[in-house]
Amino acid sequence: MDILAKYKFADWLYNRFVENYKNKNITEAFTFLTVLSEYKFFAQDIRKLSDQRRHIKELHTKITKALKEETAHKLFLTGEEGKAEFNREMKAYEDFLRKEGFSEQAITEYVSDRKMNYYGSN
Repeated sequence: MDILAKYKFADWLYNRFVENYKNKNITEAFTFLTVLSEYKFFAQDIRKLSDQRRHIKELHTKITKALKEETAHKLFLTGEEGKAEFNREMKAYEDFLRKEGFSEQAITEYVSDRKMNYYGSN
């Protein structure tokens, strides 16, 4: 089983929570959080699922921490969907900067800065 496939269901639940929470569909968001919680409990009893258990726990912790800190609306998607959204956002930002007439050097610098400051990646 490839690594991404192991995490796909947990990522999908997490991403549905994030999307619904951002769209103010709170009932639906908490439905996905409940399923993620149940999946976490299910994975605790099955020894083979240690990698998934750790990943599920990380995602669940991110959500609960964000809810406590009232920053859940700032959560980013994860997994393949997160990468696709990230690439779309960066492409749209680059296009915006080009349309505004910035030089290629400035665009590269600003995009790199945005990646580090908003997404914590390079």
